[in-house]
Amino acid sequence: MLRQLSYLLGLLIFPSVQGGIGFNSKDQSFCVLQDEPRQCGSFCLAALNPLFDHSRNIRKRLDEIEAGLKAGFDSRLKQELITKEDFANSIQALQTKLDARLDRMEGLRTIQITADANDEHKSQVNTLKDTIKDLQNKLKISEGQTKSKEDILKVKEEDLKNRDEQISTLTTQIQALENTKSELSSQLSEYQIKLREMEPFKVSCASSPRGWTVIQRRIDGSVNFNRTWNDYKSGFGNVSGEFFIGLEKLHRMTEARPHELYIKLGMVNGSTSYARYDDFKIGSEKENYKLKNLGKYSGEAGDSLTYSKNQKFSTFDRDNGNIFDFNCAFRDGAWWHKYCPHSMLNGKYFKDGKGRGGIHWNSWNIYWYESLTFVEMMIRPKSL
Repeated sequence: MLRQLSYLLGLLIFPSVQGGIGFNSKDQSFCVLQDEPRQCGSFCLAALNPLFDHSRNIRKRLDEIEAGLKAGFDSRLKQELITKEDFANSIQALQTKLDARLDRMEGLRTIQITADANDEHKSQVNTLKDTIKDLQNKLKISEGQTKSKEDILKVKEEDLKNRDEQISTLTTQIQALENTKSELSSQLSEYQIKLREMEPFKVSCASSPRGWTVIQRRIDGSVNFNRTWNDYKSGFGNVSGEFFIGLEKLHRMTEARPHELYIKLGMVNGSTSYARYDDFKIGSEKENYKLKNLGKYSGEAGDSLTYSKNQKFSTFDRDNGNIFDFNCAFRDGAWWHKYCPHSMLNGKYFKDGKGRGGIHWNSWNIYWYESLTFVEMMIRPKSL
């Protein structure tokens, strides 16, 4: 920069010097140098001295300007450095204050959390105290009630002991009455009847419904029902258990007067049902004990016997069925077979209630794998 200023000043000064040294063309004056060196040196030195002085002044001025610029620059730089350092110090101070405030806020936050937790803990403690107090009160009440109940229990135990003694006495009395009832029932449930041209024979009366005479019973499989024609004609079994009264007796009884037929049915699961017919009549042996009439059906089990109406009775040794070259009685049991029947109450007994070809009433049980475990066929004279 100083060199550039010197160059500019030189350009400004040089014309002035030129004017002092040059010639005037108008006056035709020339600076004619003599041959003597002294004259030339003195003249030239006198002419250049002002220039040298002016140059020294310019140089001095330039040095002053440069010194001033440098001093100003140094001062400004120093001031900027001081300002920067102050600014950095200010930032550091602010950061320190900010960190201190953050630390203080974190401390206050921790204190607040601790205070909140302490309040919550106090609340929980108070709640637990109230709960304990309530439980203690309930315990006192319960203890009082327990004591009262213990007193009541003692009284009840004494009363129960007395009742047990009374029950024992009553049980003994009931058993005695049951024995008496059983003896009377045995005497009353079995009686003899006399039919025309027949010897008196024993029959069983049904306990429920009352007033009916049992003509067939299946209860436990103790009696074989796969019998001959003569067995079914005369009857077999024990009237107090499983039995069949006999076809001849049925013919004589139903021929003498109109009778109703009541059939009770039961499955192994305990379910029961019934079928009732209001005009039951059996033909004579000459008619092969044909099922001559049934009358009107009523009941819950469905009508599975009307299909056999007007059919002759068949046994395995006497086939009176309608199927050529096939004896249904041989496979299924003795019955009034049309083809193969919708009902079969003289079939094989299965104690577990499962078996094809057993005892069935098709409108009530599924005959191809279920077998009935209880049957009672009953008749009574029809009211005129």
